[in-house]
Amino acid sequence: MAAVTVRERIVVRAPSPGEGTQIASLWRELWEAHERWGGYPGTRDDRVYARLASRLDEDARVRGGQPVLGRHIHLIAAIHGQVCGQVEGWFERHGAEPRTPFTCEVRSLIVHPRARVLGVGRALLTNLARTASDLARGAPTVLAAEVLEPNPAHSFYQRLGYHPVAWSTRMVVSHEPRVRSGEFVARPAEPQDALALAVLESMLAARRRAAHDERFDRPRAIDATLVGAIAAHLGRRHRDVSEPHELVTVDARGDVRAAASLVISPLDPPFARTRRTILGRFAIDPAREPLPVLAPLIALACRYAIAAEAPTMELTDLTFPGTALYDATVTLGADPWSRIVTRMA
Repeated sequence: MAAVTVRERIVVRAPSPGEGTQIASLWRELWEAHERWGGYPGTRDDRVYARLASRLDEDARVRGGQPVLGRHIHLIAAIHGQVCGQVEGWFERHGAEPRTPFTCEVRSLIVHPRARVLGVGRALLTNLARTASDLARGAPTVLAAEVLEPNPAHSFYQRLGYHPVAWSTRMVVSHEPRVRSGEFVARPAEPQDALALAVLESMLAARRRAAHDERFDRPRAIDATLVGAIAAHLGRRHRDVSEPHELVTVDARGDVRAAASLVISPLDPPFARTRRTILGRFAIDPAREPLPVLAPLIALACRYAIAAEAPTMELTDLTFPGTALYDATVTLGADPWSRIVTRMA
């Protein structure tokens, strides 16, 4: 990709060998800022960042001056040859339908404080969008970024035309839900739950569309092929905890009333060593209030997280604050965490 000059001073391009130390310094600044905002802590070990700088230099050599390597996009911004910002993008499609847009997930956008009034962040995202569109070969592409609630970048993304489509909360996993579940219990999903999960999945897809979240498939017709695929997935034996686990809440008759997916995975350096737990894809029977069916679901997920020694759990893919789903997680002990903002590239 040709270099693009903005305001005649900012050059956005792929990283070059020898710039790893400057880029690693930006990453360290970003991780420390996230920690101040309540995010996962970064390491304090200088050796980790030295290894990161070496890896970034090797990565730049492999790229050969191109920003794209597989599904990973890496761009830096330079002023007078000095790196002053960087952004990563992860390019993929969240779905099986050809008409579902591609998604470029914005990762690790950071601009040096002295360069933030010069339009560096805007230039990085503009070039990331252009690169993602080139990868999609003209197909619709969505840019999506997760922004922590205390992050002051909310207004920046809003000025660039991003709008929120989903919210997250986070809770300490040792916390027991504050509301008793009554008739409802939670358990791992089983193959015989496939039809109920297909119905709930369609409701989740419709909810995403209502929120203008274009990243995922539209609601699908429920047929034997879809139900069979879900049943086959649920019949697989999980090899490790990092694979998604489907959890369901059932009533006294055994009917499925809610479902969610649980993933527990280690955070790689330069994060401090810990495990990240995400409970998402919440799909709830609209005939039921979210609070009583969520309580056992979240309690079961907490037990999985405690067994994996994960300190916190993110509850993702929620509706906006003030709605029954979001507020139910807060009632159960979660705090505001982040939101997903998107725009078409």
